[in-house]
Amino acid sequence: MQKSKIEIGSFLILFMSMYILVMSILWIFLTEIMFVSDFAYVTGYQFSEHPDTVLSGFYIITKKLIGFILLANGFMILLINQKSYRKGEKWSWYAILIGGGISWGTFIGYKIFIGYIGLSMITFAIGAILLVIGLGFPAKEILRRSSA
Repeated sequence: MQKSKIEIGSFLILFMSMYILVMSILWIFLTEIMFVSDFAYVTGYQFSEHPDTVLSGFYIITKKLIGFILLANGFMILLINQKSYRKGEKWSWYAILIGGGISWGTFIGYKIFIGYIGLSMITFAIGAILLVIGLGFPAKEILRRSSA
């Protein structure tokens, strides 16, 4: 039995949402490890060496908060995928486009803004590629449906 384009796209979106959830948990619980190179690149110091401990603490807290936002976004995409996208509902295609586009676009934009295009940029590129393929592959099939 051949799988439809919607089933394949739904599988890719499912994988991407799980990827978001795992990455967000790492951001929340391993913040200091995940952002050592970013912080050092921007400030010239390691977390423990920075003369302003309030600044380094604030940096860690903001990254943890972004991790929580990412966790909620990944969970939202997971639910939309499981309930509506796999059925080919048009609104879910747009919802995942917006949710995923904002997430991956923000993170790629962050790296470009701080000017640190390092190895960690690959994690964002993988997520963006999964989003594009997961939405692009079944796009004609989903978007041609009438919204009833």
